[in-house]
Amino acid sequence: MRTILILLDGLGDRSSEVLGGKTPLEYSKTPNLDKLAEKGMSGLMVPYKEGIPLGTEVAHFLLWGYSLNDFPGRGVIEALGEDMEMEDSAIYLRASLGFVKSDEKGYYVVDRRTKDIPTDEINKLVDALPNLVDGYEFELKYSYGVHFILKIKEENGWISDRISDSDPFYKDRHVMKVLPVNELCKNDMEYRKAESTCNALNKYLLKCHKILENHEINIKRRRKQKQPANFLLTKWAGKYKDITSFKEKWGMKGIIIANSAVFKGLSKLLKMDYMAIGDFETAINTGIKLMDYDFVHIHTKETDEAAHTKNPMNKVKVIEKIDKYLTPLLDINLDENLIVITADHSTPSVGGLIHSGESVPIMVVGKNVRFDEVNKFNEIACSKGHLRIFSKDLMNVILNYTDRALLYGLRSGSSLLRYIPNDDDIEHLKDNM
Repeated sequence: MRTILILLDGLGDRSSEVLGGKTPLEYSKTPNLDKLAEKGMSGLMVPYKEGIPLGTEVAHFLLWGYSLNDFPGRGVIEALGEDMEMEDSAIYLRASLGFVKSDEKGYYVVDRRTKDIPTDEINKLVDALPNLVDGYEFELKYSYGVHFILKIKEENGWISDRISDSDPFYKDRHVMKVLPVNELCKNDMEYRKAESTCNALNKYLLKCHKILENHEINIKRRRKQKQPANFLLTKWAGKYKDITSFKEKWGMKGIIIANSAVFKGLSKLLKMDYMAIGDFETAINTGIKLMDYDFVHIHTKETDEAAHTKNPMNKVKVIEKIDKYLTPLLDINLDENLIVITADHSTPSVGGLIHSGESVPIMVVGKNVRFDEVNKFNEIACSKGHLRIFSKDLMNVILNYTDRALLYGLRSGSSLLRYIPNDDDIEHLKDNM
């Protein structure tokens, strides 16, 4: 049985006065989602721990049943998404050109992303930046807008990703000094590597600032009353590690249909196939026809982006548009397909948080799934449904309802599996051993 997982990014939300005390999903007219909810079982899913907001990359890593202990850092995910080669002696970060002003506290971040700067000016600024500081090599790979992947390399391996961000992320803040993260440094050696990495990175950022501040491009931009791109803000340090593939972990051939470097990077990390489709209607119609896969993950960022406008009605409009695209799911053969619809995290369309830590609605529809009494798909209606799970449980739920779940305690080969392996995939006992 095939699984089709529809992931509406940031779908969960909070009640708002603008919508009469309802969430955007609760307020929206969603006949297709509601019809699907009537056919199966609904409930709530906690993305990690109640009250802890997650980013998309971590949320999906957990959603696909992986441990945070194995998460290599978003910098690695994005670097993979930009087709960078991974090196053991390197770490990878997201870096962005921003606009800062010097004051008595340090560097006040006026704008984390310099506005209205063309690519040719960005390239000239970056070409002027240093490549070597204290024995550490620095390489910037352009991504999009004012964003880069920063690769830091030290040939002898005296490098660590257990370091903090310089990008303050939130408004009205100053550039942060990069420091070793105590909780992530498990021993004195790791701490000293992190400390050395931080010292080199802090020097690099200050050198870059001095060069950028005095570059002729930024001098001209100030004269034209445009924002200078005078600081490189960094975050999400990570170091590559080999991780069990999705197929090995769950016994299913999987594909991700999405449209971002993050999902391309995740697909490479987990050795899943990837199809870049930006239009969600096209993604749905394409995904349901992919019969060569056991697991089809179809993602849209539109709900998350609408919530970030902090206008609940914008999210309502997007949800209602997306609901229309789900019509083909109503005609899918449920004897052969399991449908799962959920979100990776909540993105509040009101308030000051970027993402929030509430649970998200989930529904599961298929021939083996019990029916409950939920006939609407939203946070409040689903709270009356049967399911109460953490996202780390979702893949086990999928194995169960697709009749792939291995009886606990059985040992099928040299690895402890959660799925029933195919006979051809296990080593057989023979007389000629």
